[in-house]
Amino acid sequence: MVSYIVRRLLYGVLTFLGITIAVFVLVHSVPGDPIAFYISQHMTHLSQPALDAIRHEHHLDQPLLAQYLYWLRGVVTLDFGTSITDHRPVVTRVLEKLPHTIELNVTAFLLAAAIGVPIGLWSAARSGRPLERASAVLFFLLYSLPSFWVALLLMEFFSVKLGILPLFGMQSDEYFDLNSAQKLLDHTRHALLPVITLAYAQLAIFARFSKSALTEVIRQDYITTARAKGVAPARVLWRHAFRNALIPLITLLGLVIPYLISGSVIVEDIFQWDGIGRLYFTSILSRDYPTVLGLTVATAVATLLASLVADVLYAFPDPRIRFGGRE
Repeated sequence: MVSYIVRRLLYGVLTFLGITIAVFVLVHSVPGDPIAFYISQHMTHLSQPALDAIRHEHHLDQPLLAQYLYWLRGVVTLDFGTSITDHRPVVTRVLEKLPHTIELNVTAFLLAAAIGVPIGLWSAARSGRPLERASAVLFFLLYSLPSFWVALLLMEFFSVKLGILPLFGMQSDEYFDLNSAQKLLDHTRHALLPVITLAYAQLAIFARFSKSALTEVIRQDYITTARAKGVAPARVLWRHAFRNALIPLITLLGLVIPYLISGSVIVEDIFQWDGIGRLYFTSILSRDYPTVLGLTVATAVATLLASLVADVLYAFPDPRIRFGGRE
């Protein structure tokens, strides 16, 4: 186990380096100078020596390879540089927004898993029936719908027409005048639409994966034997079949985390949710290279760790699994 984790970490480091090189080149290949863009946005007039000093501070006057090496040296020491737009450390900006994104994504993930997995198990137990086929079509449609379109539909229906949920933001204008219970309710109402937008496609994924995994398991001989011995259907499903169907679901963990992070960029900007997704979007528009690269590092690390955790968790549903091909 330890040697497997070490190997995966080494592969992760190589993958991480490849990601940073690709993103660094892509970000710096975008037309336009970030300093000039910042000045035009803020209607600021600076002398040429002042502009040269700012470019030198961010190493923009160096060749691209030198810029990457400067930045990579800072990453090793967890120094991601200073934002071009507000001159604050990138780490500080990311840590300010990160709890908001974690709140949104974890809630959406748990909601999707809590609803999707039982529906998938129900579908597997009733495979081939008309209601199960109809649910399969419904989940396929849910997965196919683009998140920005679903977000706009939810806003139109619940906020504009019915007026029962806030249109955007994280809190109301009178938030600080409310008591603790009212603050919690107000924040929950603001979070409902973005959580649903993030969760609906994941719910479909969980339902489809769990159904497929369980359908394969319940065809095995030991399930037939358990049924022949008179074991209750619910016990066969949960005690014998579900545990052996967990491996594909654990694999799904490594796939859903990147989806959540990428989906947050669009969803948070639409709902004006003040998280790292929205920060990512605004940083790209303002050509804030240090912030974009810092967020890219955070996203890459989260994705690689999710993949590693999923692989390690394989041993829990099936202790027979041995990594590296050795028994």
